[in-house]
Amino acid sequence: MNPKLSKKTGLRFWAPLGICLLMLAASAPAHAAIEAQPLRSVPSWLGLFGVAIRPDGAIYVVGSKASMMVSTDHGKTWTVTTLKERPGDDLFQDRDLYSIRFAPDGKTGWIVGEDGLILKTTDGGDNWAVQDSGNPNSLFKVFVIDDQDAVAVGDNGAIVRTTDGGAHWTTVKAPKDVTLFDITFLDKQNGWSVGEFSSIFKTADGGQTWTLVYGGNTTDFTIGPFLTVLFTDPMHGMVAGLSGGTMVTSDGGKTWTAQQLPDQTGSYATALDTANKKLWLGGTGGQMFDKADAGTWQSPDRTSFHDITDMAFNGTILVSQNAGDQWQAVQ
Repeated sequence: MNPKLSKKTGLRFWAPLGICLLMLAASAPAHAAIEAQPLRSVPSWLGLFGVAIRPDGAIYVVGSKASMMVSTDHGKTWTVTTLKERPGDDLFQDRDLYSIRFAPDGKTGWIVGEDGLILKTTDGGDNWAVQDSGNPNSLFKVFVIDDQDAVAVGDNGAIVRTTDGGAHWTTVKAPKDVTLFDITFLDKQNGWSVGEFSSIFKTADGGQTWTLVYGGNTTDFTIGPFLTVLFTDPMHGMVAGLSGGTMVTSDGGKTWTAQQLPDQTGSYATALDTANKKLWLGGTGGQMFDKADAGTWQSPDRTSFHDITDMAFNGTILVSQNAGDQWQAVQ
C-alpha cells in the first residue's frame, strides 16, 4: 500500500482507520520537547495548512494559531501542540503556520508562516526555534534542499533563502511583485516558483536570482494565479491554479501547453507517487486527480468536500489500498 496524506482546511479533520483520537497539547516552554494530552476531537478553531513526512514515516501537519499536529503511527493517533513563536504563553501564539518541510537527513526542518515567521528544528521536530527571516511578508511555502540550504516564498513577491542553516536569511528580489504560492527544486541549483497572474519563475543558481519564464502580466486581473508547481525531471513539469488551469512543459520550461482536467476544479497541491509512477493533484472541495506517465487524468471518488492544499506520500489521512483507484476517509 502506498497511502497518501493530504491536509484539509476548515473545521473538521479526517483521520484514518476509523479512529479520531486527536490530541491537544499542554503549553510547552520555549525550545522544549512536545508534551501532549489526548482529546477526542480537533478544536473547532484549528485550520490545517501544510504537511510533511519525515524519512521514518512520522507525519507533521501545521496550521492556525501556531498549531502543529504529529502522528508517529501512520495517522492512527495524533498529538496537537502550540509552538512557541513569540514571548508569552499559548494565548499569545497567534501566527498561522503555512508550510513545513524536512531535509533528507530527517533531523533538520523548517516551518514558515504569517508575517515572515520561520521556525527551525535540528532534532526531527521535537524542538523548534524561531529564526529571523528579515522579511515582514507572510511566507506560504518553503523548500528544504539540505540541512544548510532552504528557500521560502510568499506575499508581495517575498523570496528568502539561507545557505547556512538559517543563521542568516537573505531577501531576494523577485522579477515581479506578485504573491508566490509554491516553490520546488530539482537539485541544489535549479528551482521553480509560481504565483499570481499565472507567473512562473525559474532559478539556476540556487535561488540567488530568478527569471520570469511565463505569465506575469500584472495589468490583466482576469488572469488567475498558479498555486502549485511540480517537476519530475529537468525537462518535464506541471503547474496548476485556482480556476482549474493546468499547464505542462516537456522542454524544461521553454514552452508551456494547456492541459485539460476531467473537471475544471481549482488545484492547490501536486504530489508525485514514485512507487506507482503517478502524478496527483488536489484542490477545491476535496477533488483529486491522478495520471500515470503516459495516461490521461482520472478522478477518484471524492471522499471529502474540504479543500486539499498540501499533499505528501507515505503517511495516511485519506487512505487508498489500490494505488489510488479508491480512497477511504473516516471522520
